[in-house]
Amino acid sequence: MTFQSIADTVHEHAADEADSADLSFVVSGKLMQQLSVTLRPGRRMVGWARSVIAHDNGVILEDAGNEALVMACNVGDADSRVILSPGGSVGAFDLKQLAGRILLPQENFLAVGPGVRLRPYSHIKSLKSANRPDGLVLLQADGEGWVFTAATGEVSHIKLGPGEILAARGSAIAALGATVVIEKASESHGVAADNKLNVAILRGPGNVWLQSMPAPANAPQPDAKPGSPIVISFN
Repeated sequence: MTFQSIADTVHEHAADEADSADLSFVVSGKLMQQLSVTLRPGRRMVGWARSVIAHDNGVILEDAGNEALVMACNVGDADSRVILSPGGSVGAFDLKQLAGRILLPQENFLAVGPGVRLRPYSHIKSLKSANRPDGLVLLQADGEGWVFTAATGEVSHIKLGPGEILAARGSAIAALGATVVIEKASESHGVAADNKLNVAILRGPGNVWLQSMPAPANAPQPDAKPGSPIVISFN
């Protein structure tokens, strides 16, 4: 059985067979993208259960320790694919190219491959918005594998120099380099005291990824609250 996307291929990566944490995958489409990951026999990945739309016969889906998450395992003797559709843009981050770590808002998480640990990083309750009524919950992904993210709209990449400051809507943050310091905005930053615009101060050095169209207030959110945090660690 073959899978042929009718959309344009945006990003295609072939795994290094000697690297046990590497994955082959294809990102296709424009604003509403799909991610097709190829798992070698015996390999696994974890993602949001609601984002998995199809998989080859050699793949089984197992509980990943949180009802919102699923572990896809290739139990066959040939390469098998898992297809995910987050309902937006797909980001693919190789942690080996990012000093082994990246931060991302909880609802922007899509999936992780082998060699990645995912755990809570911080909960900034002051950065509340219509689509994040409980504030900004950041996760930390570290290791040597791939991290896949979901975003709404287009994604822009900004590289901050040492000490350089960017004031950004908290609801627009799609991912952050681990060296970026995120602070609550204050009047000294030119932000009103009530901070109704949900502004965060991002201080470099490091990488910032912003989504151009933050999710609306009625968008479905992952069922993983700070009190029941996401924790993933597997090889």
